Amino acid sequence: MTEQNILAVDVGTSEVKAALISHTGEIRDCARSHLEVLYPEPTWAEQDPNGWWQAITSAVRMLWDQVPERRDTVTGLVFSCQMFGVLPVDADGKPLMNAMIWLDTRSREQARAMTHGFPKISGYGLGKVLKWLRETNGAPNLAGRDTISKFIWLREERPELWSQTAKLLDVKDYLLLRTTGRTVTTYDLASGGWLFKTKRGELGWSRPILKMLDFDAERLPTVLRSTEVAGSLQKDAAADLGIAAGTPVIAGAGDVPSCAVGSGAVRNEEVHISLGTSSWVAAHRDNRCVDPFSATGTLCAAEFDQYILIATQETAGASMEWLRQNIIGPDLDYTEINALIEKSPPGASGIHFFPWMMGERVPVDDSSIRGGFVNLSLDHSQADVLRSVLEGVAFNTRWAFEVVQKFLRSRVPSVRITGGGAQSDPWCQIMADVLGRPVHRVANPQFCGVRGAALIALRALGEISHLEETAELVEVADTFEPNPQNVRLYDSRFAAYRDFYKRNHTWFRRLNEGRSRK
Repeated sequence: MTEQNILAVDVGTSEVKAALISHTGEIRDCARSHLEVLYPEPTWAEQDPNGWWQAITSAVRMLWDQVPERRDTVTGLVFSCQMFGVLPVDADGKPLMNAMIWLDTRSREQARAMTHGFPKISGYGLGKVLKWLRETNGAPNLAGRDTISKFIWLREERPELWSQTAKLLDVKDYLLLRTTGRTVTTYDLASGGWLFKTKRGELGWSRPILKMLDFDAERLPTVLRSTEVAGSLQKDAAADLGIAAGTPVIAGAGDVPSCAVGSGAVRNEEVHISLGTSSWVAAHRDNRCVDPFSATGTLCAAEFDQYILIATQETAGASMEWLRQNIIGPDLDYTEINALIEKSPPGASGIHFFPWMMGERVPVDDSSIRGGFVNLSLDHSQADVLRSVLEGVAFNTRWAFEVVQKFLRSRVPSVRITGGGAQSDPWCQIMADVLGRPVHRVANPQFCGVRGAALIALRALGEISHLEETAELVEVADTFEPNPQNVRLYDSRFAAYRDFYKRNHTWFRRLNEGRSRK
């Protein structure tokens, strides 16, 4: 039989991964290229959409340099992308500005204004939040991280661009436009913008919410299933990518639903954790659920008519990379970092690290808190500082994990772990000890996004009938068992971790509120 592969492209925050993945889920070849994040103002975070395409074509060309003979084996193209970005494009599909990505919180004032009302509960007007919960199964983030508040920021702060805006696109939406010429999105992305009805059987843009915000639905793209073919690859894009024009382009999904599939945790209530630039805890469900007080709830999953419960956190691997680039030194690679971490005892000799480098979304919706090291002394080592970062992210993950756990019918017995951070043995062991559960690391954890995207593509091409069938295609490479002694230590330190937020969040607000406004 002639070899067949899916060309899967994962556009993250800091890099692009391109991979050839067989029709049995095997990652055959891969390549990477760097992406730059721009921070032009405090609380702003942007990327150049042309930079996405340049990075994609660079990675794909590197792939063909490695395996030129496989260029003609591509049966489909699919993207997995960072979620909740906003890019306005004109009637010709041309970007009107840099994209505001998920890290951007410039629209904080718009978020608070559109949710304002009396009586007020946790910052929300009661009538408005009830309408949002009924229609969308959630409510906009008060920190201005969601697409809906960014839309309104654009309308209020850049009226000249707003008047030229034909469509408002997320990252993957733009790439589908660039490859197929269609302005489309998928249910997972639409359901996370708080303008979309998510109740089973009623999916679609919400007229009551649009009317409440005086928002024009014509600027919103057509919504497709993730497992649909969005269109055929256009000639210009095909030339850039070095594959045949007319190749099917699958609608695909955002990074969370794609990674959930790529983790193998595809059955209901199986939990996976992703450790990338950001992190999340997620599990599939048949029904919607939401905790508006912790910004945790369900989005539409990659499989139509299914949901994914997600607790998203802002900075995980980004905290370690910031430390490496700015404090420790970029010459220290991650193999050396992992070796150093092993020299520090559990508990990092007393140091606490708080990974709130860009505020936090879950389990507290607070844009004013910031990261830091606490309890440092002159006898601490470089290894202690490094270990404290991994432990701090793990504590934050446990906090989010506990929110997810309360929605599930039984105690989660174990978790899958994915993402670039999961390549670290010390981090996986810390996660097992902090969570008090076995942690299963899947094979090639850093490529779960592209693997999941490829499996979604196989569903679209008719190779499988349901995404649950892909569970057997994902191998568990290693299992990390919790150490009972470390579990007891981390239970105590986790209590102190939460207490620190309780005692200091008002101080952070006084310090950073003014700086957050633009």
